[in-house]
Amino acid sequence: MLVSNQFNYNDVRLYYVKGPDNGPPLVLLHGLSDCWKTYLNLIPFILPYYTLYIPDLRGHGKSYRAESYKIIDYTYDIGLFLSSLFNEPVSIIGHSLGAAVALAAAAESPQICRSISLIEPFVFEDRLEDKEFHKYFNNCLEVCEKHKDVDSISKNLKETGTLARKRATDLLKLDKKTITAALDGTVFDGFNLDELLLRVECPVLVLRGDPELDAHTSKEKADYLAKRLNSCIIEYLENSSHVVHVDQPFKAVQFLLNFLNSI
Repeated sequence: MLVSNQFNYNDVRLYYVKGPDNGPPLVLLHGLSDCWKTYLNLIPFILPYYTLYIPDLRGHGKSYRAESYKIIDYTYDIGLFLSSLFNEPVSIIGHSLGAAVALAAAAESPQICRSISLIEPFVFEDRLEDKEFHKYFNNCLEVCEKHKDVDSISKNLKETGTLARKRATDLLKLDKKTITAALDGTVFDGFNLDELLLRVECPVLVLRGDPELDAHTSKEKADYLAKRLNSCIIEYLENSSHVVHVDQPFKAVQFLLNFLNSI
């Protein structure tokens, strides 16, 4: 049901998959070190109602490699993607880094964004001070330096079950500079959260998990976003980690579809 495509605009080359024409366009953006397949659990539930466009961000999956991996760089690519492919406002769902890009895109190009849904958004720089964040991604880099195949990488990652194998597959295709940009903080260069929040005009949904399970978005952070956005709904998913849509796909998709249908 999904067809592979390539978006080309000068030096920007993004791989993406597209679903059948079943309704309004809906763009899904993945998180750091991931790829479009992070949404496989959600796609069957959304596909009947929306025409899906799911790109790999620069440096990820089958998309192009670049010298710079800042949120503003990813946003530049997605801005071109949106303005070139669509002549009507679109809704965007983003997870983690993808949520930061969705937020920035809505601020930079309000005329093209109908709504944005932010799943555990990676928009607060204090996350870079988290020891577990550094430990996890440094482990990813170390494992990839020592091992060069999916089986070996998956056995040495701090993941379990099928998630470890998927993560290993994604890491093999990843430009590791995407991770180093996050670890050294340059990913946030030029990203001014407060300024961007003031410029977002469309309705916003924020899905947050449980900070006790390593979710990024605490109630305080969610409230911070809600107070600064014109229209914002916050939904909390208990027993979910940072990957809310993987831990609880049925509940996540219910919140997402309810929100999208209300726009």
